[in-house]
Amino acid sequence: MTRAPSPAAVVCLLSFVHFVGAQMRGPLIPLYGQANGADATLVGFIVAAHMAVAAIGSIPLGRAADRWGRRRLVVAGIAVGLLTSLMLPLVEHPLALMAVYGLAGFGIAAYTPSALALIGDATPVAQAARAYAWHSTAHYGAIALGPFFGALAAERWGYRPAFIASAAVLVLALAMALHAPLPQRVVVREPARPVTEVTRNVSVWAGWIAGVSGMVVQGVAFTFVPLLALEQGLTPAAIGGIFLALGAANTVSRGPAGWLMDRTAGATAYALAGLVLASAVTALLPHGGSFAALLLLATVFGGLSGIAFVGVTAALAASASPSTRGLVMGGYSTALYLGLGIGAFAHGPIVERAGYAVGFAVGGAVGAIGALLAGILWAVGADYARDGRTADRSSMGRKARALGDNSRPSP
Repeated sequence: MTRAPSPAAVVCLLSFVHFVGAQMRGPLIPLYGQANGADATLVGFIVAAHMAVAAIGSIPLGRAADRWGRRRLVVAGIAVGLLTSLMLPLVEHPLALMAVYGLAGFGIAAYTPSALALIGDATPVAQAARAYAWHSTAHYGAIALGPFFGALAAERWGYRPAFIASAAVLVLALAMALHAPLPQRVVVREPARPVTEVTRNVSVWAGWIAGVSGMVVQGVAFTFVPLLALEQGLTPAAIGGIFLALGAANTVSRGPAGWLMDRTAGATAYALAGLVLASAVTALLPHGGSFAALLLLATVFGGLSGIAFVGVTAALAASASPSTRGLVMGGYSTALYLGLGIGAFAHGPIVERAGYAVGFAVGGAVGAIGALLAGILWAVGADYARDGRTADRSSMGRKARALGDNSRPSP
């Protein structure tokens, strides 16, 4: 008898298909906007609108998943992505493109926290790191393949048919989501916890801060390494090879990292080590004076980033109860977009005025400081949890002694 796939495996496959369809639009939006009269500033605003809406919407929509059920938000997120892919061929003005692509950010905000929460709901704690490693592998694999398929479709058929091709992939994802063996509602055995309990959880804040700081260094690397490499005389093909190696290392490192974390129960240690080392490599990137050196540094950076973010996600899942997991993962999604934006936009003036060495060093310092702060908060959170368990055992002991005293016969 064939064994049905686990809910976590279904979510991984669904995320792969969904993000392939969504990411097909990524390289097309700037080109389509430019072809319709948008200058570089407007193109930046169009892309920024998508990121900003995804960041702003992730927390409230993650909370909505806790209250209304993960599956509803997963389906709604894919449906919004499908709708916007069908709308894009119908608009040309840059402001209209900004509005439609911004709306697509709501789809990402609805889908991502719910999918991450579903992985946590469906996976025992001892296997959480591996499950999140597989999900992030599927996600990053889709991020690599989606733009490639989108660019291929645009080159063969044009921009508008390529957007329709994106919609066709999202139709498949929507059909999968509607028929996937996932629970309609969250099964919560405890009363729904208020938002304030999440915001007072120092371990959750540690994960969010780690997410922001880790994405700051990625924002610096992804935005300015191409310009750095071009200034050093590398060709576009060589730059593409560097990013291919970075992305491959980021993806391949996640599975083994998740396996090790589950075997050693040390998600936070792996997260902190990965963040600190990736920050150090970020500062070294401008000093790679050759293609081989830059390729090696980028590969190491990608592998360390993959390890770090598996650890952060697993630690956050362990910090959240089923009734608040969507909210926690929504905050994590917001942290990722916020960090990416800070790395890309805030470091531009630094690089322009002080040069690449200073800009990358500042980015690495921000990442390392964030990792240090996250480590302190994780340590405090572990102490709180240990004190709470001790207090619970003491309380139980007092109750047992009281019952024992009351059960003694009177003299």
